[in-house]
Amino acid sequence: MKKFLLMFAAVAMLVSCNGNSNQGSGSNATSGEAEPAATFSVQNGISGTTGSKNCFIPELGAPIKFEVAGEGDILDVTAKVTLKHSEKTEIEDMKEPAKLWISGKDEDNKDVKLTLIADEESQGKIAEWLKAAAGEEVEVVFKAQLPKADMDKLNAKECTNTLVF
Repeated sequence: MKKFLLMFAAVAMLVSCNGNSNQGSGSNATSGEAEPAATFSVQNGISGTTGSKNCFIPELGAPIKFEVAGEGDILDVTAKVTLKHSEKTEIEDMKEPAKLWISGKDEDNKDVKLTLIADEESQGKIAEWLKAAAGEEVEVVFKAQLPKADMDKLNAKECTNTLVF
């Protein structure tokens, strides 16, 4: 019986030692580091504008940089766009926050549309920028909580990216 207990204790000690051997090995599960967030990108920049008289002011083609955070079915998405003022000068006061629409088609040729809204600080920057001279630039931040499934349908594709003023 003593031999059996001694052997059981030795096996238990080996198991407990091996159970801790993964710590420090770089595994995300044991090191406490978060899994990398999902990524999202589109192949092209701003392809159109719509809305008020303001829609003619930004130059097209501005690239969009996306940051994605969170886990699960709904993710936090931030889009940064540097807008450049064109030669157009006709403006009107904005009645609603600026938006960024990312639109495209899924595999079944159904429309998919993601909408991000300019944050409060960016709204102020846009209001000042609209009155600026041609060539002036401003970085604008759009944010939203978006369904991961819809993001996956448009990820890394050429989309219609519309600024709504």
